[in-house]
Amino acid sequence: MSNIYEISGSGLRLTITGARDVKVNDIHGTIGMLDELAEGVKYQLFDAGKVAGPNHIYYAATNADYAMGNGINISNNLNVETLLYAACENQINKAIEFLGVSKTTETLAVAIFSEKDENRLAEDIAAHLGTVDDSVLEITPEKYESIKGLYEITETAIETVGSDRNEALTSLIAEKGALLSLRR
Repeated sequence: MSNIYEISGSGLRLTITGARDVKVNDIHGTIGMLDELAEGVKYQLFDAGKVAGPNHIYYAATNADYAMGNGINISNNLNVETLLYAACENQINKAIEFLGVSKTTETLAVAIFSEKDENRLAEDIAAHLGTVDDSVLEITPEKYESIKGLYEITETAIETVGSDRNEALTSLIAEKGALLSLRR
């Protein structure tokens, strides 16, 4: 079942789901096919192996929406701006390379930005690329260690937050992403 969030103040709903056994051989062809499937609804794909749970994407989307509303955005699209915040990166190409989907992606997260819940579309996109499975969004012990290194988060910082380790990791990544606007 998809994760659904409301992006405060925007009237937008964010629907997030996952997929495993992903196969993307031709990214441009895949994006073209998904654009047709989405019929104008904005979406973004993320390498789920580098996502610290659905809240990671939600916090990035919230920061992206804020940036768009206050003119501090880099991209003209909420979905791309969300990728920037999720990747903690100000350059679109680097964000795509870091957190986007590629031929080597095995698991993915699909985020849908719409005025209504988009469970069906999120799951259809996930099913076109692999097997729908939201468990790929969860933080396993192995994923925890990998993500901690990817985002350069120290164990000391996690302990300082003082909450559940996975929640602390997600919060610290979100904070790092939120600080992007200060570097713009």
